[in-house]
Amino acid sequence: MSGTLLSHIELNVSDYAKSIRFYDHVLVPLGWRRLVCQKTHTVYSDGQMKIVLGPVEEKYQTPSYHRKRVGLNHLAFYAPSQSSVDDYVEKVLKPHQIPCLYETESKGDETYYSVFFEDPDRIKIEVVYSPGYCSPQHWTNQLASDFDPYLNQGEA
Repeated sequence: MSGTLLSHIELNVSDYAKSIRFYDHVLVPLGWRRLVCQKTHTVYSDGQMKIVLGPVEEKYQTPSYHRKRVGLNHLAFYAPSQSSVDDYVEKVLKPHQIPCLYETESKGDETYYSVFFEDPDRIKIEVVYSPGYCSPQHWTNQLASDFDPYLNQGEA
């Protein structure tokens, strides 16, 4: 295989209806479409991958999600330009009273410009403009490796 695409991400949510409304507001302006909405799951797609929302059974609702625990830290969605990140803040986040995280609404420079916010379960979401971020030549890929998981077993 020369490369793969991420197929889907499934998010278990504590307030199913509230989460569907939230993701309708934040995904559709990014080019996503809600494909199906059933009692057991809701599916969004951008034509390349899917995000699936599912209600969490009550017995699994505690402890609640926290991005610093084991598991997902955040989701990041590409934006086509810096101005589109700013437009997203003005046209999507503000009208739906979705607060931005951190001290500024959007931040960065010509290589990485983003805004962060949270979904109803506090899953952090980022909308980012970063041309070339996934290419091997991007600056973060030029950092020296300082950890060998095969030699340093049991260490973090």
